[in-house]
Amino acid sequence: MRSSLHRLLPVAAALAVLCGSAVTAAPAATADRTALSIADKPGLYQRVLTRPDARLLRLPGGAAAPGPVLPALSVLYVFDRRAVQGKDWIEVGAAADAAQGWIAAAQAIDWRQTLTLAFTRTSNRDPALFFRDHDRLTHLLEAEDLVPQVDRLRAAVKTERFPADFPVIAKEPDTYIDPNEQFYLLPILAFEPVYLQSGHETMLLKVAAVTLQAGEQDLLGTDTAARPTPNPATPPASRPAGYRAAVVFVIDSTTSMGPYIDRTRTAVRRIYDKLRGSTLGQRLSFGLIAFRDNVEAAPGLEYVSRVAATLEDGRDPATFQAKVAGVKEATVSSKGFNEDAYAGIQDALERIDWSGFDARYIVLITDAGARDANDPLGRTGLSAERLRLLAQEKDQSGGGGKIAIAVLHLLTREGRQTHEGATRQYRELSRWGDAGDLYFPVEGGAVEAFGTQVDTLADALLRQLESASSGRLIEVPEGPTVDPLERKAALVGRAMQLAYLGRETGSRAPRLIEAWVTDRDLIDPTQKTLEVRVMLTKNQLSNLQETLAAILAAGQRTYMNAKDFFDQLRGAAAALARDPDKVNQVQVKRLADVGLVGAWLDGLPYTSQIMNLTPERWLARSYAEQQEVLDVIEEKIMLYRKVHDETDRWINLAPAAPPGEAVTTLPLDSLP
Repeated sequence: MRSSLHRLLPVAAALAVLCGSAVTAAPAATADRTALSIADKPGLYQRVLTRPDARLLRLPGGAAAPGPVLPALSVLYVFDRRAVQGKDWIEVGAAADAAQGWIAAAQAIDWRQTLTLAFTRTSNRDPALFFRDHDRLTHLLEAEDLVPQVDRLRAAVKTERFPADFPVIAKEPDTYIDPNEQFYLLPILAFEPVYLQSGHETMLLKVAAVTLQAGEQDLLGTDTAARPTPNPATPPASRPAGYRAAVVFVIDSTTSMGPYIDRTRTAVRRIYDKLRGSTLGQRLSFGLIAFRDNVEAAPGLEYVSRVAATLEDGRDPATFQAKVAGVKEATVSSKGFNEDAYAGIQDALERIDWSGFDARYIVLITDAGARDANDPLGRTGLSAERLRLLAQEKDQSGGGGKIAIAVLHLLTREGRQTHEGATRQYRELSRWGDAGDLYFPVEGGAVEAFGTQVDTLADALLRQLESASSGRLIEVPEGPTVDPLERKAALVGRAMQLAYLGRETGSRAPRLIEAWVTDRDLIDPTQKTLEVRVMLTKNQLSNLQETLAAILAAGQRTYMNAKDFFDQLRGAAAALARDPDKVNQVQVKRLADVGLVGAWLDGLPYTSQIMNLTPERWLARSYAEQQEVLDVIEEKIMLYRKVHDETDRWINLAPAAPPGEAVTTLPLDSLP
C-alpha cells in the first residue's frame, strides 16, 4: 500500500548541491538597485521563498533562463512586482542590491518575519505531527477526547495505514537534526497563540517544509522506495562504529579543593582501567581544565584558567594522567569566596578541539559561586545563560553535536553564604531540554559522596557509549530508585545519539508542503517540540551588534540620567541612519527606535523588555536595574561577535550573493 505520509527532512545538502548551479545560471545581476522595503518598515526588505520547480526568467512572461530550477525554499529579495497578461510576476535576486531575474508569483511564498523552526531534541517525547489545515488542528486541541484522538493519529502514522484525507500529512524525523550543523529551513508563514484547557499556551504555526514521498526520486537521483526510514532503535552497525564521546572536567583548583581534584583523577583512571584492551577505549576521551580567580586581585593564584589536558591528550591514559598530575590546589586564597568558574567554561568551549566527537560533555566541579557578567573581577563578561547558549550554539564543524554542561556543586559549610546564588547560576548554566538541568549538589561537600557522583556519571557515560557502539538506542532508566544523575545523563546521551543518527542518515527531498503544527506536544504541553529561531544575514547581525553598541555607549556616557540617555540615543539613531543632519528630527521614544532593531522585532511573536524601554520606564528603574539592562546589552554584543566570527556556521544560500548575505539562525531568546 502506497502511503500518503511524508517524512519531514533536512534541506541543507539540497541547498548546498543545487544553489551552486541555480543562481550562477541566472541572468547577469542588475547593479545599483535596492530591494523593495516592507511597508512602513524602511530598511527592511521584502523576501520570498521559492516553491519547487521555480525558474528564473529574463523578463516577466518571457523565456526561462537556461539551467536547473531553483531549489525549493531558496530565499530571495524582491525588487519589483508586475502583472503581465493577467499573471503576476516577481523580480528577485540573491542579494538586496542585485536583481537577477523574474519568477512567477505563484512559484513564490511571501516570507515577512524570516522566522524559522528547529526541532527540539527527541530524547523523551513523541515526534511532532504536521496537519493538513488550521481548523483540523484547532478542533483536535479543543476536543474532550484529545488524548485518545492523538493516540489514534500516532498509531496510524506508525503503521502508515490511513485514508487519503488523513489530517496528518507529515511527521518529524525519528532522529534529531542539529540546525547549526545541517542547516535546514522550516519557515514560519503565520502564527497564532492558543490557550489550552490545561492552562498552558501553545503557538499554532503555519510552516513550509520540504518532504520526501515514498517512491519519488530524491535530489541525489536515487529511488527511496526501497530505502526505508532509518530506525534509531536498530541503527546499522556501520554507523555507530564511529560514535565517539568526550568529557572535559572544569575543576576548581583553589584552596581546599585538593581532595576533589585527586578523586576526579581516580574516577578517570577507573574508567581507563575498565576500557583497557577494549575497542571502546579509542572512542572515549577526557580533558581537564583548572580554574581559580582574578590574579590581579590575588597574584599568588598564578592563573585564572589553565588547560591541563586536551582531548587529544586524553586519547592515551598515560598522557592524560601525566598532564593532570601537576594540577594542585592553590596555596593562597582568592578575593572572596566566589571564583571565576565561567572562565574555565569559556576555555572549555573555545580552547578545546571538540571536532570528531559526537557526545560532548563539560563537567564543572566547584564549591563556590561564579563571577557573574557584571563582576569586575570576572574575565568573561558573560552570564550563565549566555555561556549555556554558546555551548548549545557552538560552531559544529568537524561533526558532533551541542555541548552539555553538568555541574557538581559541593555544598560545603565554608561556602554556605554563596549556595543560594550559586545554585541559581548553575541551574541556568546546565539547562538541557527534556532533562531540565544537569545540576547535582553534593550535600556537605563530602569527598566520598562527591566520588560516588563522579563514578555514577562516568559509568552512565560508559554505558551510553557501549549502547551506541553496539547499535542500540540509549535507554533512559525510570522508577523511584533511579539516581537522578543517571537518568538525566541518559536523557542527554539519548538526545546526542539521535543527533548523531540524524547526521548520519540525513536525506534530501524536493517536495514542498504547507502545514500547521504546534510548538508543544499535543498531549503534554509542558514538552516543547519546536524552537522558534530567527534567520539573520551577516549584515543584519552586524547591524544588530552596531545598534546595541551605540545604546551601550550612550548609557555609559550619561551615567544613568534618563533625559541625557535618550538625548544621546537620538544622536546615535541619526548616526546609524547615516544622516547626521537629521539629528534634531529623529524621535527616540524607546530603545528599539535606534537603528533597525525596532522595525525588525515588531511583528515577531516576541516581546522585548529591553528594547521597549521608554524614558519613563528607564527613569522608574533603580541605578542597579539600569546597570543590569546595560550589562545584558553588553552580553548580547559579545554573543553576536562570537557568532559572527564562527565562519563555519554561516551558510550561503546562493554563491552569487556577497559574503554579507550568508545566513545563520539564532534562538528567539538570544535577541535583545
